[in-house]
Amino acid sequence: MMTNMLSSFKLVFSNKPYIFLASIIFASFWIMFSFLGELLFFTPVLVFYIPSDAIPVFVLSNIISVLMGIIMSMNVYVLKNTATRMNRSSFMGSSVGAIAGGCASCSSMGFVLLTSFGTAGIALSTFLSVYQIPLLLGSIGILLWSYYSIHNKLTKSCMVNRLT
Repeated sequence: MMTNMLSSFKLVFSNKPYIFLASIIFASFWIMFSFLGELLFFTPVLVFYIPSDAIPVFVLSNIISVLMGIIMSMNVYVLKNTATRMNRSSFMGSSVGAIAGGCASCSSMGFVLLTSFGTAGIALSTFLSVYQIPLLLGSIGILLWSYYSIHNKLTKSCMVNRLT
């Protein structure tokens, strides 16, 4: 099963444009998550700092960034090279990964929630900060499910069997 899952990965990333696309997507999400998590600062000078209590969130955000790059590149590959249609569930993992990875309460966005929505903003901010790690783990699970879904789209369209 695992070698079968790797065959679709090798199929997509044997093309250099998809490696480049995955790298760009990874870097974009890494910068976004690091900035929103207040680990990366651009002004007055470029500074990157990880406090000891932020290490688990940083590791999970990196995993999400890598999976986002892989899954979005594979989505583009499927759209361009297969006859099967993509449905909304194929993009759900990428969307949830982006939303859960950028924890709103862990950044300056938490203050926007508090001032804009009052009590509801406080409740949402508290919920997101308390359940940040479970939300990130759930996001990783959904991204892995999305990878499996894309793998099935590639194998059901006979793309892997034809090209390998």
